[in-house]
Amino acid sequence: MSNLKSQAIAGVAAGSETQLMTKWPSIAALGMGRFLGQLMASVPIRFLLALPIGAPIGVLLYFIQKVTGERFTITNKSVQRWTGLGGRMIQRIELSDIANIEVRQQSGQEFFHASDLLLLNAKGDVVMRLDGLPHAEIFRENITKAREASGRTQDSLNTIKARHTA
Repeated sequence: MSNLKSQAIAGVAAGSETQLMTKWPSIAALGMGRFLGQLMASVPIRFLLALPIGAPIGVLLYFIQKVTGERFTITNKSVQRWTGLGGRMIQRIELSDIANIEVRQQSGQEFFHASDLLLLNAKGDVVMRLDGLPHAEIFRENITKAREASGRTQDSLNTIKARHTA
């Protein structure tokens, strides 16, 4: 008989916090990046003009974003905002405090296939905003799956605890 335990999320043990996914925002998180996206989207012949116009500005914005920007992490317990290079947590929201997640795309973000994620509490208040995420729907889905798995894990732990106290 095997000594393996079933886990809601592979590699994650109850009680410990484990990083599941980290995503850096695109330059569409910055006002200048969105402006560049609007400009590039309005160019009828994108291929011919995209590189000479957009590449130098895009590279500069990319490095600015890495130095002064943020990164976003999903764990089995929370969603976190971190400084880009400094490694300092800016904000943390428990998965259980997230009631809904909205995806909003600002003008200029569509060129970069990016959107903002708004994490809402039960009252409908925005408790965290994740700006300029490329393919934000995927990050939203991962938060939703982590939240569901966390809830199932907590329910199981409560059931086990109730059995031991009875």
